[in-house]
Amino acid sequence: MASIFNIIFYLLVFLSVYVQVFFFVTFLENRKKIVTRNGEIKLANYPAVTIAVPCWNEEKTVEKTVHSILNLNYPKDKVKIFLIDDGSTDNTWNVINKFAGYPNIKVFHKKNGGKYTALNLGLQNMETDFFGGLDADSFVDREALIRIMSYFEKDERIMAVAPSIAVNNPKI
Repeated sequence: MASIFNIIFYLLVFLSVYVQVFFFVTFLENRKKIVTRNGEIKLANYPAVTIAVPCWNEEKTVEKTVHSILNLNYPKDKVKIFLIDDGSTDNTWNVINKFAGYPNIKVFHKKNGGKYTALNLGLQNMETDFFGGLDADSFVDREALIRIMSYFEKDERIMAVAPSIAVNNPKI
């Protein structure tokens, strides 16, 4: 009986390694076809976008995150920012309240329920056609939003875009 389980186990291990090697080889063969768009991008239309930033105990990073969103190369009147304090126990609420006076920023405070409940609060209050979520300890490249929105302009069938992510200060 044990030998049958061993055979099944080794077969599954082989198949999983085979699939990983297949994907790796496919990546190596096609890596030059991966497009990195560094040039300037202009959109025919700049739709309004809501960016929700759920925060839980992010007093040390959220201010830099908000400034990175405010510095986006995108019309300022088209970017709505929701800063959502998800029941933080540190000074996060006071930090995000500094931004309450900005015309394109709304600040929310809610009982802790998890990141998904904070994002759902943002979805319930949005008034734009497009929505994005950004962790409070993440920073966006100045051209990120315009690059993301260019995909929607190219093809109306596109429903979602996930950007590439680079770790800022990796801790090893």
